[in-house]
Amino acid sequence: MDVNTTEQQPHAAATEVVTESTPKLKDSHKTALFISGIALAGLFGIMVGMFVASDKSAAPKTIAAAETQKTATWLAQAAAADTGAPPEVLAEAVPEETVVDTEAPANNGSVVRGTLKNGQAVVTALTDLGLTAADAQLMINALDGVFDFRRARPGHEFEITFGKESGKPEKFTYQASKTDIYLVELHGDAYKGRKLTISTDKEMKLFAGTITSSLFGTLKDLGAKAALAGKVADILSTQVNFLKEQRPGDTFKVMVEEESLDGEYLGYGPVLALEYNGVKAGQRRLYRFQEGNRNPTYYDDKMISTPSSALTIPLYYSRMSSPFGWRIHPVLKRRKLHNGVDFSASTGTPVWACADGQIIFAGNKGANGNLVGIQHENGLSSYYAHLHHIESGIKKGVTVKRKQVIGYVGTTGRSTGPHLHWGLKQNGKFIDPLKYKIIPGKKVASSFRAKLKAIIQERQTVLNRTEIEPPKGELDEVPDNDYPMGLDDI
Repeated sequence: MDVNTTEQQPHAAATEVVTESTPKLKDSHKTALFISGIALAGLFGIMVGMFVASDKSAAPKTIAAAETQKTATWLAQAAAADTGAPPEVLAEAVPEETVVDTEAPANNGSVVRGTLKNGQAVVTALTDLGLTAADAQLMINALDGVFDFRRARPGHEFEITFGKESGKPEKFTYQASKTDIYLVELHGDAYKGRKLTISTDKEMKLFAGTITSSLFGTLKDLGAKAALAGKVADILSTQVNFLKEQRPGDTFKVMVEEESLDGEYLGYGPVLALEYNGVKAGQRRLYRFQEGNRNPTYYDDKMISTPSSALTIPLYYSRMSSPFGWRIHPVLKRRKLHNGVDFSASTGTPVWACADGQIIFAGNKGANGNLVGIQHENGLSSYYAHLHHIESGIKKGVTVKRKQVIGYVGTTGRSTGPHLHWGLKQNGKFIDPLKYKIIPGKKVASSFRAKLKAIIQERQTVLNRTEIEPPKGELDEVPDNDYPMGLDDI
């Protein structure tokens, strides 16, 4: 807006009112009034100048800011008269540099902290703390390839440090977890980002017990976290049918790496060795080993790898609550084919793709609730139902990798509690996911035999010396052969 035009309009409006309400003045009177006005304005200007000069040494910045604010207010009021908008609304729209002393930046030397809120974009969170949109984007760009902000979640914390002289952001710290911390720093004129290395404590833990009702319940009684049962079940998925072969009185031993930070539990690392001794399942002893550049797997006492499925079970679960096959539907109360496997897990548990593929559906689908469908090779497709929410970026046409997170356990659609329904189709027909393509194990390569043998002997010694805790309470009644116990009894 042209300032001169803005200033003239209120005077023009006032002149029109006077013209309508009073007789015309003679030219001599106009001249006299005009000269008087100039004289008064000049006198007022001299007085203001004297006042400013006399107080200049006391607080020059305060007066400069006040005068600038006053000018901005006058301009806003003039604009309001022109547009009809309330003066206070336009005052907020005045550029910040007109009301803040540029010699003393508002954020200079300060450190501000924030927490990402539900539904809030990271850029918005940063600008709310004083960054310009441009600077906020620079912070995010500096972590490109280091952290994917599509994985930003409510509760993530961040901190911004402003320069003492410039008032510009010089350091940005983003904390996704206690060990996932990312840092952006100003180097010259460019921002550079990296992930910080956080030193944690790793300790080998041993859990050995007798199953009274379920593997999950017994591990919980021994002080283990729920995630460990899922890890053990995943390793033994091609060895022990937990739906039909688990029995009260079965025993187990688990050697696992536990990670902590300053005494606080963070999570379990890999299971290093385990033993399962079951009435129906028999005895299994397995040891983790990495053969060269291949993915780590598990070998038995004869140094033969465990059979593996072409698919990975898509989550760490607490129990298999319903197998594939005919059943009485828990909601519909009638006999119906259950065309998948149900895994009970707490709300928010990550769900990943069982194999490489392309997303063919991602959204809400009636009784399935939030559903993701993936097309794989060889006419195979997989489905993940009742999700609490779908992972950001997962949509039709996107390519995903095996074990890439696609969503989170929930209870949307026709569901009685938090669980994942995992379905699998082969050439358009539903099949049992747990029976699809079991790949036989094989002997370790001769060049790695000596190394694996040493590891087996070392961990065998530990397992042999580990005493099994007696059952806590009475054993559950032994079920019929076809009764699905699952990993939990609730």
